[in-house]
Amino acid sequence: MVALLLMAKGNRMATAREVRSSQRQRRVRVYTAWHPVLVALLEHVLPEGWYQCISEFQLAREPLRVDIVILRRSRRGAPPRPRLLTSVVGELAEHTLVHFKGPTDELERDDARMLLAYALQYLVVAEIDDPGAVALRVLAPRLTPRFTEALRSLGCTLTPTGPGTQEGRLGVFPLRVVETVAANAREGEHLLYTVTPGMVADPGGIPALSPAEVAAFWALLEHVEQVRHPLPGQRKRHMKDEKRVVESFEQALARLVARLPPEQRLAGLAPEQVLQAYAPEQVLQAYAPEQRLAGLAPEQRLAGLTEAQAVLALPDAMLRALSEEYLATLPRQTQAAIQKRLGAASGRQPARRRKTRGPSK
Repeated sequence: MVALLLMAKGNRMATAREVRSSQRQRRVRVYTAWHPVLVALLEHVLPEGWYQCISEFQLAREPLRVDIVILRRSRRGAPPRPRLLTSVVGELAEHTLVHFKGPTDELERDDARMLLAYALQYLVVAEIDDPGAVALRVLAPRLTPRFTEALRSLGCTLTPTGPGTQEGRLGVFPLRVVETVAANAREGEHLLYTVTPGMVADPGGIPALSPAEVAAFWALLEHVEQVRHPLPGQRKRHMKDEKRVVESFEQALARLVARLPPEQRLAGLAPEQVLQAYAPEQVLQAYAPEQRLAGLAPEQRLAGLTEAQAVLALPDAMLRALSEEYLATLPRQTQAAIQKRLGAASGRQPARRRKTRGPSK
């Protein structure tokens, strides 16, 4: 009986340990690797010095954080109009909350309800008296009927305002929804492709980027590299889709580089850096024979060649000047090659040399 009681107690303790372990595992925060991509993109296109981009915000004095990007005005005055991604960062309020769905996620009913809850909590925690200082943005591949219906149940009706953009009011907060799949085709919005399902399915399908967009893309690549290899002192986070993010950007980079003209691909590289990518014989194949030999002395050109190879290197005029007695000393393959060259040069088949007949007896 005592043994049975001890076994039961041991089983209960083991079960309790398993529950605690399971709870600890559930508390591990899993971030999406697309989230820092969006943050880096917004930081690059926002007018410098005018906004503070907060990648996440604690909505309670007790730990409660959410993957929502805060674009908070940091100085007074009229900021310059952004050149890129105006669908997202144009006409910002003093505080703009951006709710983001990456390429592998969709908008659900709860996204509408939580967005309103986040905005109200933000008013309290950020100590904002005027709700008119806060605006909402939703960035997602596409609207879903369930999200639209959830907005409608909260009294928000969306009105199309352009390709891929719709606007309405969620409670007291102005709301703009940007569908990245539809909006990225517009001029100045091509970088939105980097956070669409197309970036996962076809990274090479990224639209042709303007010089300003290319500069932003290089900045994104640096952040993607930090996702994979954090800087010293940075904590490695558990990130959903990390492998997909890295692979997608690598493939998109290869397609963008392939579109560049050669002079842009090689700009800033020293000649020796360019040549390191090729074997010597590959480099020589790019030049005509006379270019390969230019600047070499005759003895340098013939260095390392056998006698037969040196003879074949002679021009046709010099080959014709060689005596038959000398040619007879060369290997048969070399003699055949010489006859073929001289015959082709004259446009007719070379006559066979008669064998020298010995003295008649």
